[in-house]
Amino acid sequence: MKKVILGILIGTVTLFSALSPQYQNIKDLDTMVSYVKSHPKVAATLREISIVDKVIYFGAGCKVVFKRKSSLKPIGMVGPAEPLEVKRTTCLE
Repeated sequence: MKKVILGILIGTVTLFSALSPQYQNIKDLDTMVSYVKSHPKVAATLREISIVDKVIYFGAGCKVVFKRKSSLKPIGMVGPAEPLEVKRTTCLE
């Protein structure tokens, strides 16, 4: 009985250790939209925001590529995911 209760508690902690895809996508989109709002040239020539590829497309073939901030997590820890940060841009903003 103790093992069952312990298993349930451990499973519950694991379930809450990462955001669901719905909330993680919203958090990532907020980061990307904040970037657009703070860069007038990107905002003026915005073409597309790809949440799947984590890329903002703007201007004539320009893009801003985002990646997850790197961090060290203990073995077995799955989340929460680190925030997005700008990896590179292909044109000057």
